[in-house]
Amino acid sequence: MSVRSARPARRPARRRAVALAVTALAGAGASLAPAAQAATAAASSTSSTVSASSARSVGVAFSNSTDQQLQRTYSSLSHGCWDDDNLPPDFVAKHTSPSWGSHSCGMLTGTEGYTNYRILGTELEVRTHWNNPYSGSNAYWCEAPSGYKCAINGGAGNNANVTMTLTGGPAALKARTSAATPLRSTRVALTNDSGRSLARTGASLSHGIWSDNSLPPSLIIPSGTGIWTSESDGFMTGTEGRATYTMSGGGTVSISWNNPFAGGNSYNCSVPAGFVCDRWGGDGKNTRVDFRVRQA
Repeated sequence: MSVRSARPARRPARRRAVALAVTALAGAGASLAPAAQAATAAASSTSSTVSASSARSVGVAFSNSTDQQLQRTYSSLSHGCWDDDNLPPDFVAKHTSPSWGSHSCGMLTGTEGYTNYRILGTELEVRTHWNNPYSGSNAYWCEAPSGYKCAINGGAGNNANVTMTLTGGPAALKARTSAATPLRSTRVALTNDSGRSLARTGASLSHGIWSDNSLPPSLIIPSGTGIWTSESDGFMTGTEGRATYTMSGGGTVSISWNNPFAGGNSYNCSVPAGFVCDRWGGDGKNTRVDFRVRQA
């Protein structure tokens, strides 16, 4: 596990200078007309609020330098708020570098958070943590499972940026270019004739990887079709997955597929009461299956 402690740049002399400047401004304000004094006070209050809300921040750049895909399993903030109200991404493709951040959102506070990712096709997890307190040193850790390493760089200062780089992974069982045909693959097409929008709330693989590093679409509008593919990734393996969508107005649509190395393919589609899910296709080693959700 990589652990890093970075002492932020705290400058007491700067704080004394700021305090003197504020005192000088207060003296000057006493000579202003009442209306001007009120305007000055309002501007000062607004400025203080904005300054306090961004007193501490951490930008995390997470570099997945492995051949594995990652699925987020957990995110939490002990202190602070997510930048732009955005959590870390649900999915990290291999050889990509997504980023996220958090910041303080209260007077004299810092920010601290956690995010975990599962390595797809395994039960292994990568756990990350960052802490930029209002007082004291910044601290970070990135815990990687056996066979992997997670290095930490940067992270000092009140408004910090830290890079966490995941490397390693299991040895390749055989070389395969991206153009090669996998042993098993399933292309799923979901047509939404329900008259309601479908918003993805979950997507996971028990076996295999997402083709082209692409998850099922986050939104399928009425009369629209969402398409995605998963494939085997290893010797004598298949692919198995699930996608879950929430209907506008309530209700859950769940799609699952299983294309094993040995045995027959299987599928399932569950929909809320008042709706029907049709299915056709899905035979063969490298197959396409179609689902259609419609009103009963």
